Amino acid sequence: MMNYDDLCMSCMNELYGEKQCPKCGYYVDTPQISPYLALKTLIGGKYVVGKVLNSNSEGVTYIAYDSDRRATVTVREFLPERYSERQNGEAAVTVREQYSNVYYRLLNKFLDLWRNLARIRGFSALIPVIDIVEENNTAYVVTEFIESLTLREFLLKSKTGYLNWEKAKQLFMPVLSLLSNLHKSGITHNGISPDTLLIGRDGKLRLSGFSISEVRFAGTELPPEFFEGYTPIEQYGYDFPSGSWSDVYSFCATVYRALVGSVPQDAVSRSTSDKLIIPARYAEIIPVYVINALMNGLQVDPQERTKDIEALREELSATPSNVASSYSGMNSVRSEEKKEEPVTVYVTENDSPGKTVLKTFLIILGVGLIAIAGWFAYDKLIPLVNDNTVADDADETEMVEVADFYNQSYDLIIQNSVQNQRYNIKCILEYSDEIEKGNIMAQSIEAGTSVAKGSELILTVSKGPEYVIVPEVTGKTQDEAKTLLEDAGFTVAIVEKTNDGNYEEGMVESVSPAEKSSQVKGSEITVYVWGEAPASFDFSDDSPNGIGGIDISDWFSWLW
Repeated sequence: MMNYDDLCMSCMNELYGEKQCPKCGYYVDTPQISPYLALKTLIGGKYVVGKVLNSNSEGVTYIAYDSDRRATVTVREFLPERYSERQNGEAAVTVREQYSNVYYRLLNKFLDLWRNLARIRGFSALIPVIDIVEENNTAYVVTEFIESLTLREFLLKSKTGYLNWEKAKQLFMPVLSLLSNLHKSGITHNGISPDTLLIGRDGKLRLSGFSISEVRFAGTELPPEFFEGYTPIEQYGYDFPSGSWSDVYSFCATVYRALVGSVPQDAVSRSTSDKLIIPARYAEIIPVYVINALMNGLQVDPQERTKDIEALREELSATPSNVASSYSGMNSVRSEEKKEEPVTVYVTENDSPGKTVLKTFLIILGVGLIAIAGWFAYDKLIPLVNDNTVADDADETEMVEVADFYNQSYDLIIQNSVQNQRYNIKCILEYSDEIEKGNIMAQSIEAGTSVAKGSELILTVSKGPEYVIVPEVTGKTQDEAKTLLEDAGFTVAIVEKTNDGNYEEGMVESVSPAEKSSQVKGSEITVYVWGEAPASFDFSDDSPNGIGGIDISDWFSWLW
């Protein structure tokens, strides 16, 4: 049996007695950071835990060693720090009592996700699940270790920073096959990005970074992990449905990055000022049908976006002769269907401004002619009404009693022909945290009042809660962050994080919900601030390496 003391806890290669790993440069005495499992902790009786690879609000991933298979693996631990903690030196997780129900509900979702993933086999783009272990009051997922780079790292290290379509197609198409199967199994990833796609030594692209949905959406029990430029607008807390089309957006944004060499403009910014384009130099070398497929998949509004992976696959597998839609740049709309064979066009920096002006003039002229023709027809076909044709009983005013419309659906009322005959209904919109969006908050005439039929009735309709964007405060001081958040309309809760001495006291480490997410005005934002750094040792007295003349060179074997 291998001596675990001779394993590098960073790459799981043998150290051969060295204090620094000859392969990865890792120092043997490097400690594990809190609150994660101590190095060389044994999970499931056979998985030796190494250093942390990554983490988010759901949990943490470690490199590890499978002593039975004598192979390197990864271990994902469910460890939501908001609801649990680990005392130094202990493996067991302690659940904060007031959050017990939330913790175990999320733990069950974590287990359900990975059990479903463990059943999916035969896809080169999926990293196989080896084992699921439940112990220490939490759960661990063991997967194969793939020596790899993230797609982001790969692109940054490449000579050009981007790929041609033929190379990208070889990489991405297997991921589409995986996503199609995941969606059929009821699994959406909601975190596809160059950081969650890995390129292995075999040249294959694999999807990583699976997490429960609470990590991927604003306004849930866990601080969200967003990938700016790749996360669709519906995950930021906006009032849009999510589904397979959410993965379509993230996938297309990732392909865009691979083909164009730059991160796409983020969805929140695009919702108010869409400046996402494909520069001419890239548009000239990317197949037109691929550009069209990306445009369809990158629509900010989910209702206008490609609905599922199979539809996207068809568009990405098309040829210029059978593309049925036409675009003019990133922000253009679908052209009307024509009987003749469709031709795909796109605007580059070399397009003639004169052509655009001429097209605009012709459109305006056509609209004007249609309007004149319509007026002429109306004038000739609709006879004038003689004032004398008013009914004799018009002077007899009919009275109606005003109903109580409070908290009723405005849409249902406005569609009711009886109500529309009784009143001249108008509406105004106001934000409300109490009345459901679309329901009536107030009416201009009190219920039970008798009024003349046809009287104006103004209904105040709820717009739902007012949403505002969480400002960016990471890296600012606690006071600066508090002021910015309160000025934006939020309440603020400050939580101190343990400082190992590497961070400046009082500086903001992160916030929850995430920066740039859309949240209800007046809601609470938790600000995580680095606490006081531990006292440092002073080795300056009397000797270069001692305190008061005492040699401390041997202390490091136990001090650290």
